[in-house]
Amino acid sequence: MNNKIKSISFALLGLLLLASVGCKKGTFDINNPNPNSPSPESVPTKFILSAALNGSAGLIAGGNNDFANYYMGYWAVSGDYIPNANLLTYNITATFYTGNWDAGYPLLKNYGTIIGKSEDASQANYAAIANIMSSLHFQNMVDIYNNIPYSQALLGAVTTNPAYDDAATVYASLVDRLDAAIASINANPDAEDPGAYDIMFGGDMTMWKKLANTIKLRILMRQAPGAASYIQSKLSGLTSDDFLGAGEDAQINPGYGNTAGNKQSPLWQDIGFGTSGTSYGNRDYNRACKYATDFYNNLADPRASLIYSENSSGAIQGRNFGSTESGNEHNTDISAPGGPGILTDPGMAATIMMASESYFLQAEAAQRGYLGGEGEAESLYLQAVTESFRFLGVEDYANAAVEYTSQSSVKTNWEFATDKIALIITQKWAAMNTIDPLESWADWRRLGIPSDLPTSIYPGTTASKPPIRLVYPQSEYDYNNANVSSQGSINPLSSKIFWMP
Repeated sequence: MNNKIKSISFALLGLLLLASVGCKKGTFDINNPNPNSPSPESVPTKFILSAALNGSAGLIAGGNNDFANYYMGYWAVSGDYIPNANLLTYNITATFYTGNWDAGYPLLKNYGTIIGKSEDASQANYAAIANIMSSLHFQNMVDIYNNIPYSQALLGAVTTNPAYDDAATVYASLVDRLDAAIASINANPDAEDPGAYDIMFGGDMTMWKKLANTIKLRILMRQAPGAASYIQSKLSGLTSDDFLGAGEDAQINPGYGNTAGNKQSPLWQDIGFGTSGTSYGNRDYNRACKYATDFYNNLADPRASLIYSENSSGAIQGRNFGSTESGNEHNTDISAPGGPGILTDPGMAATIMMASESYFLQAEAAQRGYLGGEGEAESLYLQAVTESFRFLGVEDYANAAVEYTSQSSVKTNWEFATDKIALIITQKWAAMNTIDPLESWADWRRLGIPSDLPTSIYPGTTASKPPIRLVYPQSEYDYNNANVSSQGSINPLSSKIFWMP
């Protein structure tokens, strides 16, 4: 299913937010700038920041990455609906989930506008935030498409046909860009405080530095286990205190609520319920995948009933991806994604990055010797699982995490696991369900973990594994044909992202 429309809806929500923030009494002259035709130059930076962050929330949490929930064994497709054969047979076309690109670049233009308007030192915090968020979005696009327009991407007045940059070069630039953003925050302690216009951290620049370091760590670990010396050099001097810590989820909330007009939280609007309480189509169309429900149920994982909703019998039941079974696989039999730990209420914040992901990244880096001292990986791993339990609302989550990781299984217990990296990534996969499937997709593509990930069983499926990338969107072939065509023929089942083995 293509979620381009949903992305555009949240872009419009960003414009509505811009208007609502800007109309506070005494903030500015209602006719200056002209509300009917505001130019980027005339709109105050703080308003653009709020709208851009809201756009990021919609892009990341609003359904554009649902395809990875299917690929990673989290979701299946309902047996009560006409199946989407292209989705179930991995027939990826140029119209498949294009929102990441078609909504992503306009959003990046907004962040570019903030950077361009923030040359004065007093505006340094705005520019730093824009550079951090731009790095996050560019990284996601590399992970989905490989080579992308980057150096020429936002130069509309100079070129409307941007060339494609080498993906590895983009990645290296993003690491330097994040370092520069952190340095700018440190060098300008008296810069203007974005305050409430920063709908992520409320102007807390220490938290922005932590997010920047965590994104940087993610970018670096994409390239592991290769490039060890480069990764170590870029992590030199950093400790666990420099990354998102316990309870420090990066989340955006401009004031979501259960009101019409795209005001609900993006994930709620994707797989939740309408303002009247009826299910959205995506909630009814998507069901729990048997691969994931078996994993949680076999380990007595308390997250199962928080990630998925119980079926009519009070159980967590999944369905194979691509199944054509009828009879006992109706929506009343198969659990829906988005249990009470995933969907808390229509006004819930949109999650950009969980603290649990930060700890899983740190645990892998420590186990590989890139970060921290000897023996630190185990404690970071336990903290990662604990943070996943906390995020989802497991009762007495800290003790529950200890009990869970103490059971006699190589999939949970540090001492029992002979392959520590496999343990870390397996539990990371368990934690990312529905919230950040792109991260699991990346881990599987670079490490092959989980090693037994299922493929579609839909009739006519010939692929032996899920797709490893998307093809460039149709908009590129329509408006930037020469440059996109220079990338050659793209095969979603075999054309690799640069960091893949």
